[in-house]
Amino acid sequence: MEQITFRPVFEEWQRAARGALKRDLPPEKVVWQELLSDQPALDIFEEPIFPKSESKSTFRVPKSFVELARVVALHRDARRWALLYRLVWRLTRGEPKLLEISVDPDVALAMEFQKAIGRDVHKMRAFVRFREVAQSDGTWFVAWFEPAHHIVEHNARFFVNRFASMRWSILTPDQCAHWDGNELTFTAGVDKSQGPTDDTIEALWLTYYANIFNPGRVKVHATQAEMPKKYWSNLPKRF
Repeated sequence: MEQITFRPVFEEWQRAARGALKRDLPPEKVVWQELLSDQPALDIFEEPIFPKSESKSTFRVPKSFVELARVVALHRDARRWALLYRLVWRLTRGEPKLLEISVDPDVALAMEFQKAIGRDVHKMRAFVRFREVAQSDGTWFVAWFEPAHHIVEHNARFFVNRFASMRWSILTPDQCAHWDGNELTFTAGVDKSQGPTDDTIEALWLTYYANIFNPGRVKVHATQAEMPKKYWSNLPKRF
């Protein structure tokens, strides 16, 4: 067995996978080992697996695979790296139409992972709620969110576009995103205790909610379908 150690992000897997393909390592002979955050990065495979210039490319795959792989790489399931390598191995070893076979186990699992990322992206956009925090240089808005997958960087541009005039931070256990009005930056994840717990906006929201709330409209099953219980603790008032 060949152990390949890499940073658990698409670009690092991409380089490592190209190296494995060039060495003709079949999927069953490869173990994908994620580097811990405090371990030094490896720089052993310089060529990208899917270079822009096809004339220089050793391995050709559909553009749809690259798009799929970038999304699947965000999933939290450790099987994703081996899955992606099986797919690219098969695509470059005689199955160029593989992704069109939706009933294939590998393709079906990749699509399942892709859908899970889509749902998590939607939940983040729907349930992130900023709290106002006073700073010496003005107001900053901070939100806490617990994503199911590694979607913070992937999803951050949506919040930049939507809240471009605000200065804000989205804190999560995995990674934090910060927008100062000009630049988007990322830092390491934090504990929930570092997030804000109260603000004036929340008080206004509770007053509004108290005036419009109709207990007769509560449908617990419908609520759970759209908003799983894991998000309830982050709301200003639990159901």
